[in-house]
Amino acid sequence: MRGLLIVCWLVGAHAAGTAFASPAPTGSHEETRAIDERVAAWLGTCLADWDKATHMTTNEWRAACQRVSVERGKFLREGPLPLPIGTEDGQR
Repeated sequence: MRGLLIVCWLVGAHAAGTAFASPAPTGSHEETRAIDERVAAWLGTCLADWDKATHMTTNEWRAACQRVSVERGKFLREGPLPLPIGTEDGQR
């Protein structure tokens, strides 16, 4: 159950974190580096959240963390760019 809660929290944190992002042009070196750093941070946080009470072994947890981090990175690289909160067209 704790693992599911952590995954839900990470998804929510991801959504909140990207809502205010002002991304560089798609495919730029800066954007790629920023995405890689974000993915590494997610992975590190996820791995640090494992404890003995979880229903998963450390290896299972690591695999799940890596899978989610890779999927998030793929979404950020290929997905639509988020609009800032409070606007309809992204204009301030």
